[in-house]
Amino acid sequence: MVSRGTLASGNRPLWSPALEGPGRGFQEVWYMKLNDAAASRALWLRFTILVRSDGSKRVAETWAIDFHCGEGGVAKTALKRTCRLDAFVPNPPGETPGFHIGDCAFSDKATRGVIERDGHAIRWELELRPARDLAFDFVPASMARARLIKNTALTVFEDLRFSGWSEVDGDRVAWRDAPGMQGHLAGPKNGHSWAWGHCNLFTDETGQPVDCIWDGLTARARLGGSRATPPMTSMLIHYEGRAYRLNRFRRALRAPSQFDVDGWRFEAVFGAVSFHGRVRAARDQFAGVTYEDTDGSLLYCYNSKVSDMTIEVRRDDRIEKTLTAMGTTAFEIVTRERWDDVPLLI
Repeated sequence: MVSRGTLASGNRPLWSPALEGPGRGFQEVWYMKLNDAAASRALWLRFTILVRSDGSKRVAETWAIDFHCGEGGVAKTALKRTCRLDAFVPNPPGETPGFHIGDCAFSDKATRGVIERDGHAIRWELELRPARDLAFDFVPASMARARLIKNTALTVFEDLRFSGWSEVDGDRVAWRDAPGMQGHLAGPKNGHSWAWGHCNLFTDETGQPVDCIWDGLTARARLGGSRATPPMTSMLIHYEGRAYRLNRFRRALRAPSQFDVDGWRFEAVFGAVSFHGRVRAARDQFAGVTYEDTDGSLLYCYNSKVSDMTIEVRRDDRIEKTLTAMGTTAFEIVTRERWDDVPLLI
């Protein structure tokens, strides 16, 4: 099990050979997304370690998806690069937390890399700057202490600004203070299924920017075979200078949250203030990718970084404000079953 105390290290790699052994697998993920609302573009980057529980596979991988919305729909370019685990090199102690995977690199301050496959290439060089000091631990502390949940799931930076460039098949675009986020996961295996979303680009009814960040997860844990726990919901909403956190066990189990192929609805109640959200994504906004669990089983991630969202902010059950985010919301559904109408790009 990964110690909860390691959450204080944020992005510092948690993998070590001591976490491996007969019948013990390990997976670790760093992921980020950024949006340019004016250009209708988004970029998703993911760095992973996978060690199968039977020892037959030990790899480090770099993933990227470029989303670009145009008159013909959403163009998506998705690539993955797989290396042996010995290509993963953590930054030395005393340096900024991060690592290299071959010639791709990530740290708290910057990321760069290139993925080439089947005649296509995605390249990037980006600086990361926190717009505010805000992190969120999705796992209820009581469940971690009881070892009912053995994974860590942390958004290290809820509100980042990215500057630099990315390039798809030679077409380079600039990013200037693009809003985004970055998270870090680790543990002996993946969950059974989940939906995750994030947005930090909201406007109000008049089209003016609103100080709001939403980061939500509804997940089911594996119990063995095809069995799973009831869904639990953790959520952070940072609204007008206050952070509302929903990540205690009883509330996580009871929070209203339903998602399917047509979208996601949720409610988060904090006394007199409540948030009623809806996320929507058309089929052509999703990119399908395949994840592998530590036991060799497969999960299918249907990934959109250009979804739409509305949040009604209610006070004493009366609508105070309606927030919208058009084409700038991250929305992922991860399932053990494939969708027939969304192609798997990776």
